[in-house]
Amino acid sequence: MRTHRSALLLGTLVLAAGGVLASAPSAGATAAEDNCNYISDSARPTVHPGDKGNNVRQVQCLIDFYSKYPTWIDVDGDYGQKTAAGVFYVQTCNGTTGGADGIVGPSTWSRLYNPKPACAL
Repeated sequence: MRTHRSALLLGTLVLAAGGVLASAPSAGATAAEDNCNYISDSARPTVHPGDKGNNVRQVQCLIDFYSKYPTWIDVDGDYGQKTAAGVFYVQTCNGTTGGADGIVGPSTWSRLYNPKPACAL
């Protein structure tokens, strides 16, 4: 998973330096479908601290690839402290409905797939 983030950064640097990049990674839900496909982008179940499985992997992947959260989260499907910190960051940065409660509900899912520009990579 780190490879994609590195490739995205490298591509951005190449373009910023005036280089040509044949195919830049897409952003938003389309890129999420390409890289974070642990669950369907339309399946957005409520995810709580302590949960395990593909729903958590989807949350972790979306935080890693599409938010400015500064710490890499292992996409291991275990909603522990590192994942909670990433979810709180997304909720706080984006001003999700319900505030920063660590629970990934509809408002948080929406901002994971479509973060505010100031909160996105």
